Amino acid sequence: MPLTVEQWHRQFLRQARWTQEMRSRLYRAAGLGAAQAVLDVGCGTGAITEELAQRTAGQVTGLDLDPAMIDFASSGAGDVQWVIGDAHHLPLETGSFDVVLCNFLLLWTTDPGLAVSEMARVVRGGGVVLATTEPDYGGRIDYPEGIALAPLMEESLRVEGAHPRIGRRLKGLFSSAGLQAQSGVIASMWDDRQMAQEFDAEWDFIFETLGNVAERAELEGYREEERVALEEGSRVVFMPSFWALGRKAVDQ
Repeated sequence: MPLTVEQWHRQFLRQARWTQEMRSRLYRAAGLGAAQAVLDVGCGTGAITEELAQRTAGQVTGLDLDPAMIDFASSGAGDVQWVIGDAHHLPLETGSFDVVLCNFLLLWTTDPGLAVSEMARVVRGGGVVLATTEPDYGGRIDYPEGIALAPLMEESLRVEGAHPRIGRRLKGLFSSAGLQAQSGVIASMWDDRQMAQEFDAEWDFIFETLGNVAERAELEGYREEERVALEEGSRVVFMPSFWALGRKAVDQ
């Protein structure tokens, strides 16, 4: 059964908590506070968009392809403009934003290079395109090693048409779009408290999303192994996520 919009929203909020500190640093580097016009591409349920609206006095626009996501996002508080649109063909004027950003978007795009080029098109000269977080499942580590979730996650994402190793491609994608690019990695390692608090919610998400590549019994086995490892204090989850910041030349 597909996840509901509400279930996706809870997952988006969990993801947002994992990388909140790095996002704050990236917002400062991008000049978000002084921006007059900000675009969040692939905004989903608005989990990040509302955060942006709190960080700038400028106009924030959230764009997503899914009308149900936009409907959910628009029901929240905040002075945000909501637009239904495709990241590959942004229905927006060239050079109309100071900061254009995305979060966990390029993973899901059909053509990540085209999506980045479109973000570069709608940002003004001297403005910034920012990908705050894009995962790279090729670098995920699970310990004990018997909890073999990483290859299943990669396989499931590929089956869904996603790019599970998009993180390592970010800098090249930004450079190819004509941006002066820099990138880095968020070495995200979950702590025991976080894993214990989010254990049930995370496994509900795993059962829903990995059902296309694994039997329920196999996943139940991994869940029990993780529960035991948490109790013993041996569980490790390391997940690299990449960011990229690209500045558009003033004369572009």
